[in-house]
Amino acid sequence: MTMNSSLIKCKFSKSTETYDDNAYAQKEIATKLAALISALYLHTPKTIFEIGCGTGLLTKNIIPLFPDAYYYLNDINEKVELLVNTLFPKNNFMFIGGNAQSIDFPAGIDLIVSSSTLQWFDNLNVFVKKAHRSLSTEGYMFLSTFGKNNLKEIREITGTGLEYSSPDILRSLFSQDFEVLHLYEEEIPVSFNSSTEILSHFRKTGVNANCSGIMRTQSGLRSFCNKYDKMFSDGTKVILTYNPVYLVLKNKK
Repeated sequence: MTMNSSLIKCKFSKSTETYDDNAYAQKEIATKLAALISALYLHTPKTIFEIGCGTGLLTKNIIPLFPDAYYYLNDINEKVELLVNTLFPKNNFMFIGGNAQSIDFPAGIDLIVSSSTLQWFDNLNVFVKKAHRSLSTEGYMFLSTFGKNNLKEIREITGTGLEYSSPDILRSLFSQDFEVLHLYEEEIPVSFNSSTEILSHFRKTGVNANCSGIMRTQSGLRSFCNKYDKMFSDGTKVILTYNPVYLVLKNKK
């Protein structure tokens, strides 16, 4: 299933104020991605381009690492510009609103970063080429996206979901223009009290752009919740699985 960009924008716009308090896995992923950058990027970038900055979960972790860099921040939800503006007292950033698949990328970038965004793209090949051209000859890219087991419980019940790429496919895709220095995936199980709490979690994070068909009717909603509570309960809680994939890439000259 590919996603309508206007739907994605609408869902994330509605969840701007509630995202940070409910994006449990996304916050953990952003922290881990920042730790990878801190450990493996042994340079001092002059320019950083973040794709899909959202409310700044990754941005907040990166600024202390590179306080003197100039930042280009992109997001499809223009409402977040006011939020990320507060993170830059030096005013050393530019916000680029719009769908990352269609905007022009800035040139001569030293470091591209992106957390929990690439899964929304219809054509990763286009992104790879744009990122390659955007980066300097010694540029690096640190990314996280999601693998095939992401939200596997939803897919098992509904039969629908995004088309996620496996690590092998991602390696093959990026290796055309990048040296793949690091690539691994993990699963992050998140516990909720009930399936209705999971649906609330989706609404408050915008992830319901991925499963909008679940709540079309009251009977469909009840059927979904009943199945979820029976199939994915450990006796006291129900589980929702996130499956992040992390990539560290160096631009090929």
